[in-house]
Amino acid sequence: MEELVKDGLVKNIGLSNCNCQTVRDVCNYATIKPAVLQIELHPYNTQQRLVRFCKEKGIAVTAYSSFGASSYVELGFAKKEDSCMEEPIIVDIAKNYSKSPAQILLRWGIQRGTAVIPKSMN
Repeated sequence: MEELVKDGLVKNIGLSNCNCQTVRDVCNYATIKPAVLQIELHPYNTQQRLVRFCKEKGIAVTAYSSFGASSYVELGFAKKEDSCMEEPIIVDIAKNYSKSPAQILLRWGIQRGTAVIPKSMN
């Protein structure tokens, strides 16, 4: 990947689904620091240490599965009630602000300083 950057074929290198130790290892031997780390991130899986570590290293974080287990419901890996959108406090906050639970969850991710990728079926 570093050769592709040097040849001008790609602008940046990113990582996905890595923990702190893996990101640290990559940063120690790479000549081009990763620009972004894409990870599952939602109120049930906050990954605070990893997000803080990336910020300290200047690595942007992109969050996927921002609604929690709802992304896994259609795959049969979770139940509907495992979704963050069913969490009573999220539902209450949404009602308070006349927003949907999805909007509250997306805002939660954005306010933490992460880029958020909501899932779409279309």
